[in-house]
Amino acid sequence: MDTARLEAMIEMIEEQGFAYHSVVVVRNGYIVFEEYLNGWSQDSPHHLQSSTKSVTSLLIGTLVQNGMLESLDRKMVDLFADYEIANLDSRKEAINLEHLLTMSDGMEWHELDYPYTDPNNSLGQMWKSPDAVQHVLDTPMRQDPGESWSYNSGTSILLGGVIEEVTGRDVLDYAREVLFDPLGIERIRWDQTTGGHYHTDGGLYLTPRDMARIGYLMLTDGEWNGEQIVSRDWVEASSTAHYSTGFLDYGYQWWVYPGGVYGATGHYEQKIFVIPAAEMVVVFTGYLPDDELHPTDGLVYSYILEACNDLPDELHRQTYTGYGITFEYPTGSSLQEFPFPGEDEISNRSGMFQMTFTSYPFEIMNINWTKTEPDPDLDEYLDLLFAVLRQGSGPDLWTGDTWRGSIGEHDAVFQFFDLINQGMEFRGLAGVWYCDQSDRGFASFYVTNPGISNADLVNRAQQLIDGLECH
Repeated sequence: MDTARLEAMIEMIEEQGFAYHSVVVVRNGYIVFEEYLNGWSQDSPHHLQSSTKSVTSLLIGTLVQNGMLESLDRKMVDLFADYEIANLDSRKEAINLEHLLTMSDGMEWHELDYPYTDPNNSLGQMWKSPDAVQHVLDTPMRQDPGESWSYNSGTSILLGGVIEEVTGRDVLDYAREVLFDPLGIERIRWDQTTGGHYHTDGGLYLTPRDMARIGYLMLTDGEWNGEQIVSRDWVEASSTAHYSTGFLDYGYQWWVYPGGVYGATGHYEQKIFVIPAAEMVVVFTGYLPDDELHPTDGLVYSYILEACNDLPDELHRQTYTGYGITFEYPTGSSLQEFPFPGEDEISNRSGMFQMTFTSYPFEIMNINWTKTEPDPDLDEYLDLLFAVLRQGSGPDLWTGDTWRGSIGEHDAVFQFFDLINQGMEFRGLAGVWYCDQSDRGFASFYVTNPGISNADLVNRAQQLIDGLECH
């Protein structure tokens, strides 16, 4: 591993003022990098927030491993047979354990569409209820279970309730015996929520090194010191995409990233990444407010994985192929297709795709194409591109220098620009060219954070555009 690249990550974190508390990198079973920031230390237990959910899922896995849960088809109402459940209908009766693990329960739950302080927020309502488990069980249904994914911390509370119901013990007592003690985890705090239930959706505190132990257990397919804590099948099912959430996918209370990466994620950037192809576990803790940039995923792809000099290409690059175009772009980015403006559908004749990287540095690369007359006036084509950009950004777009260059064997015209969109500033580079092999005109724009030099802007945009084959 390139130590200088890891040190450059810490320098960037400090320069940008990102409020991280720790970074721990484990590779091939060894801690290869460990940094504590802003007064935190190796011995400081940290609030995991929603990364707790992934630990709760592991505990459900131990119940399966120990034969205490014979099937994930077990119905929720049967697991909570001692509870009187309100709003009971055929849809609620159909919820099974796997629906809870994958957040495909179908409940009328509003956690991400209202601020946590809003009285309409379902999580806030649960926190104020007399009994968190009862509150979630009583929640009305919106749709059939299994129909789609929707973020619901209440499912994690119910998983904690399942542990209580099946074992007859409190969650922490059970967790110490089957998980924490075997892994050598001693510094533990696990808060309780209403009704005396453990806060299994977000109340666990562990040291960053012990968070790494959780990740390493997953990396070793559930085995620790020769003991199978959870089954290999459980680890595989937990880290497999069951539902798409947009950019990321979702397993059994674990998030699934591009490139075979998966992890636990908690509010304010508490993260455990598991990267099997690199034999690596990465832990971040911190307090990054909701209204600030959250660069953690990008640090893993752009710094930590880039520091590894022996990884397969697919951990660094993804490939888009379609409509006579091939585009290689960095793993960790998302890519979406859209019809060309004014058209109903994407086709070989016209269309567009957009690569987005929402971490640091923020990046968008948009490339569109349309059938056009041979050898169009590229300056007019560039003006047309900026007319479209102005429709989306209004008057807050300023163009800079223009010059002629090339994209592959094609002549091209480029122009710098700056824009403000939704109060955020960006710098960009636009380019247009004509591909005579496919009789299509192409236009691209690359957007990133402000403050980047012209030379760096051109270099980064060129790296991305070099991954394009337009015919």
